[in-house]
Amino acid sequence: MAVANRAVAEDNDPVVISGIGLVTPLGGDRESSWSALLAGQRAGQWLTSHDLGAMPPLSDHRWSGNPAVIRHDVRLPVEITDRVIRLGVLAALEAWDDARLSQAVLHPERMGCVVGTSKGGLHTFDTARDTGHWTDAWPSATASGLATMFDLRGPCIAPVAACATGVVAILRGVAAIVAGECDVVLTGSADDSLHPGVLASFQRLGVLARHADPAAACRPYDRTRNGFVVGAGAGCLVLERRSHAERRGVNWYAEIVAGRLATDPAGMTQLDGAGHALARLIEMACRGECPDHIQLHGTGTRLNDSAECRAVRQVFGDRADGILHSSVKGALGHLLGAAGSVEAALACLSLRDQTIAACANLDELDPECALPFVQHAPAKRPIRTVLKLSLGFGGHQAAIMLRRPQ
Repeated sequence: MAVANRAVAEDNDPVVISGIGLVTPLGGDRESSWSALLAGQRAGQWLTSHDLGAMPPLSDHRWSGNPAVIRHDVRLPVEITDRVIRLGVLAALEAWDDARLSQAVLHPERMGCVVGTSKGGLHTFDTARDTGHWTDAWPSATASGLATMFDLRGPCIAPVAACATGVVAILRGVAAIVAGECDVVLTGSADDSLHPGVLASFQRLGVLARHADPAAACRPYDRTRNGFVVGAGAGCLVLERRSHAERRGVNWYAEIVAGRLATDPAGMTQLDGAGHALARLIEMACRGECPDHIQLHGTGTRLNDSAECRAVRQVFGDRADGILHSSVKGALGHLLGAAGSVEAALACLSLRDQTIAACANLDELDPECALPFVQHAPAKRPIRTVLKLSLGFGGHQAAIMLRRPQ
């Protein structure tokens, strides 16, 4: 990512985010998801056998996670049976319209697609022997399907980087623009891991939350935290140069100041406890700048939450006391491969509305996570820059710095 790391910081013509589409456990589109998050809603609910079974009809989406729910009544022009592809299509349609690309005169050869996931359509794989739709289970199926749907003939890439996939996809989309391969990139990620095999594996790893109230189960940075909950969703973003957006006459949510990727070799599920590896990533992404807001990864696991906070404190020292911190997983659950793109999109909405959503279920801050957090209610304050951190099992780490339009 060396080329992209230099070029995204070019202030004279940065890459910007001009369109956002969301499908989350709190809503079936961008604005309903955002307003529900600001209202303090939490998506947690108990799983049922129906939630793990066959695809429900479009008019009744109840894809409960451990625990999370998606509700929307969007109708698609074609039937799409795979859950991951469907989520990606819904988010992409909204992002495409939001960026007014349907009204633009663009060359398909100059348009790319970088949309990832963490593991592909597991539910489709389970039934592939009977349905013959086994190619829909490939991790690349959503990206290739969207490229076909929107006639995107530039690069088509499907990153897989566990829970950091979404931010990795955004940075790879930036790199395609910086390298001159594309004028516009549709990027993001989708994921539906509400599958018995995935949940059982996470249970054996000891990372799933345990709580009598499913809505309160995921408790990032709280003294009583004990794990995360799994949800399904998708986030898609439209990337282009600022000058390109200006020529098209469209506004943008944020400029991408910088982005970095790194690896933490400490272990499969845990960060370097001292936070040194993540601190190096933060230093590279911020380039000496102190952001106004850091949207942390914040899964609610005991060791990783505290390590993340140590890394922030190492980089910024006392300056960290002037930064507001938060995580959205207490409300949304952990969307795994979709988490990075969804949360980066929500960071853009924070810049737009100058508002930071509260960290849900953070009732008693753990002393090992001693940073200023937004608790109990949204914080309204001037925000010029947001640092978004995204961390994945296996050591994947990604960071992206976003700046409010000047």
